[in-house]
Amino acid sequence: MVPPLDVFSIKDNEPTWLGAADSLAQALEIARRQGAGSYFVFSHETGHKTMYQVDASGAIRARQSASSELEQFL
Repeated sequence: MVPPLDVFSIKDNEPTWLGAADSLAQALEIARRQGAGSYFVFSHETGHKTMYQVDASGAIRARQSASSELEQFL
């Protein structure tokens, strides 16, 4: 079975695939391990994309304006 989520980093307005995840917790851990920056998680089941910001301390926050920003990536 293919994992239902894909995790991407965004640098210089370019997405880079980081890996697949079975759960949101696993997806966010993949992002956290990459360090500070912008990330998005794509659900194959729903087609929904959610953008997250990881800060220097490793804290993760969902970004509010994710839909308009993410339209360009998938």
